[in-house]
Amino acid sequence: MPNRRRLADVPRTVWLVTALWGSLLIGASLVWPMTYGYDEPQHIDMAYVYSASPLHFYGPGELLPTKANIGMQSLQPGYPPRRPFGATPTPPRGERPSFAELGGHQPSQHSQPNQMVQHPPLYYWTAAVVLRLPGVSHLAWDLQVWLMRLLSVLYLLPVPALCWATARRLFTAEDDPDRGIHLAVLAAVVPLTVPDLIRDGSSVTNDSLLILATSVLLYLLSRVLTGDLSRRTATWVAASLAVALLTKGFALVLPPVVLAAYLVGAYLPRARRPADGTSPVRAVATPLGIAAAGGVVGGLWWLRNLIEFHAVQPDGFGPGYQEVLFGPPDNRGALRPFVSGFTRAFAKRLWGGIGLADDPSPGPVIVYGWLVAVLLGLIAAFVVRARRGDRARFAVLLSSVVVTTGLVAAGSYHDFRRWSDAIRGAQGRYLYHLIVVVAAVAAIGWVRAVPPRGRRVLVPAVLLAAVATNAVAWLMLLRSWYAPGSGLGLRALLDRAPVPAAVTVALVAVLPAALTVLAMTGVIRDGMRPAPPMADEPDLATTPAVPSS
Repeated sequence: MPNRRRLADVPRTVWLVTALWGSLLIGASLVWPMTYGYDEPQHIDMAYVYSASPLHFYGPGELLPTKANIGMQSLQPGYPPRRPFGATPTPPRGERPSFAELGGHQPSQHSQPNQMVQHPPLYYWTAAVVLRLPGVSHLAWDLQVWLMRLLSVLYLLPVPALCWATARRLFTAEDDPDRGIHLAVLAAVVPLTVPDLIRDGSSVTNDSLLILATSVLLYLLSRVLTGDLSRRTATWVAASLAVALLTKGFALVLPPVVLAAYLVGAYLPRARRPADGTSPVRAVATPLGIAAAGGVVGGLWWLRNLIEFHAVQPDGFGPGYQEVLFGPPDNRGALRPFVSGFTRAFAKRLWGGIGLADDPSPGPVIVYGWLVAVLLGLIAAFVVRARRGDRARFAVLLSSVVVTTGLVAAGSYHDFRRWSDAIRGAQGRYLYHLIVVVAAVAAIGWVRAVPPRGRRVLVPAVLLAAVATNAVAWLMLLRSWYAPGSGLGLRALLDRAPVPAAVTVALVAVLPAALTVLAMTGVIRDGMRPAPPMADEPDLATTPAVPSS
């Protein structure tokens, strides 16, 4: 999709923010102990199983954990940890067993089934490739896990640049006299404000590939909504949609958004249609058909579920296992207590949730401060100097957020109605794959609401607050999970990390600090001088003016 000329148009500041983002992801991959991502032991085992049998698909309840996975978890002090890591002995790095030495692929009996069989295989195939690289199978188990974590880091690396490109595409000339430079960099910084996104995106999880595929797709749809009806863009839409659908079920929300984007984009004033008077319907037919092909390819997994299991996404534990986990259902869950409880938990875990799930918590200022700021930005984008076309574009893209939130709430309420003892599934991370549209539209709202003179300090202020947010989250995690007493827990981190202490210090502290200084210097310098005029709009893909015939 990108070419050399278009990549050269990306401001240096965006590259610095992206480098800082990457350093935070790598640092988080070491700060959070191996296997302590969301459902990470199950995701690890799926990749491990696929590394041996890539084309064998398990039905609900059919896959038991491997002995390697059970052995790996037995080396950790519970989930969440029942005692600090500093008080838990760990073998020296040279003496830690490999997966094969922990028991290998043999299934462990008398264990809970791996519910991740409900997910499509694409992410697990890619993680399995890491495990099949020469020499990896002989490494210690925690180093094998860390290498798979680095694959997730690689997947998430383009996210800030995609946020920049999406905002750059959606802004209007009236938004910023500097041709949108402040606005675009601001959008690129927004993902850095979410420490749980950085934690989730640096663990072994199919969330990482879903975030990448959906981020690319949403950027492409911002092009469609601003008039790009070319076959080239439609081909990339099809590819990214297929990848998302073959990664995780939340992508099932995306095909209607693609359809809406093409239909709305064909009628909005900025649509680039042939000069021969072709109607919007005919102009959109070919690119929409190409995009639909991606939905068909990605839908094969879900069609298989319907044919074999009579459900789009069956329960991965298998029939009746929910009763084993939660006991007999009481069927007494009422709507009112669910709404209040779900809203609190879901909102808390959008910018919180850095533990498993809520302990430790980075505090209400971080958890709710960023949430309120982003919501205000989204509202401002619709009401401050907004045109009808702007509102239509924002509404189409943000519909993915609204519908996904509704699906998460519906699934959670289904369980609460049966088992009224607790609210389950209220995870803010279920929206992280939509960060591109949230960042772009919120940044537009912030820029429109802030006077021109204040925009010079807006990006540095948000970037500094984002780095401080991650620092607070990491320090709280070290003090609560690692420290055996009132200390910081650095010694325990250095002892348990899969790489030597000097490398850990460099990746967790030195590299993020250095890139923070460089990024802050860059955004301050760019904010003090007007941006140079641009000959045309910089994007990450080329755009023919009209669909090719």
